[in-house]
Amino acid sequence: MRKLITISAALILGASLLCAQEAGTYNPAGRWYVSVQGGPMYQSNENSFSYRYNNHGNKLFSYDAGLSVGYNFNETFGVRASVGYGLNRGACNTVNTSAHGFYPYDFKSISGFVDLTIDFNGLNAVERAFAPKIYGGIGMGHSFGFTKPEGYGSQRTVAWQKEEKFHPWQHVNEKNNAFAFRFGAICEYNFSFGLGLFADLSLEAYTDRFNGLQPFEADNAATGNGKGIAGFPFDLRLPLRVGVLYRF
Repeated sequence: MRKLITISAALILGASLLCAQEAGTYNPAGRWYVSVQGGPMYQSNENSFSYRYNNHGNKLFSYDAGLSVGYNFNETFGVRASVGYGLNRGACNTVNTSAHGFYPYDFKSISGFVDLTIDFNGLNAVERAFAPKIYGGIGMGHSFGFTKPEGYGSQRTVAWQKEEKFHPWQHVNEKNNAFAFRFGAICEYNFSFGLGLFADLSLEAYTDRFNGLQPFEADNAATGNGKGIAGFPFDLRLPLRVGVLYRF
């Protein structure tokens, strides 16, 4: 009996020490990490409605991928710098021509952000493998590589597509720099040896020039109803990124 009690006590003590050691590995304070991430992205800008009107709403989904480096000041607050590459889609206005044609285009982007992260584990003074977080940040987006995609578009614009690159009289700037900000949430699971898995959902807002168009109120008068032209002053992206991180 005495031997059994001794063995049980030893097991309990060993388990307690192991749990304490495991818990300590989930404390992010003072630690750096790197991550790679990517996934699907939905986008919306002033002429996205034309994709839906022409039965190509699914084309507003594309992809985004990137790298991040971060540091945790303490259990709650951290900072993260990230850079990403994405495929984006835009369109010129379909209502300010007599034919009401569909004028879609693709473009690429490189975006960089600096985010402040908040870990709910730190806010609640708990250490565990699962870490829910929120963040907000500012950045810049550079758009380039504007191309006229093939494989979709209304039949009535086929002949036009062979002659013009974009719109008869709506100009598209083919290289742009745009200020951006974003907010998001992260669900992260960390293993005791430093590896982690996460999903990151965010809303990114870029100033209007990001998609190559910066329409003004004067453009509204040209269409009579102003649909899809001057209005909300941001080009929006909603990426869902999944990734792998390693904490040092």
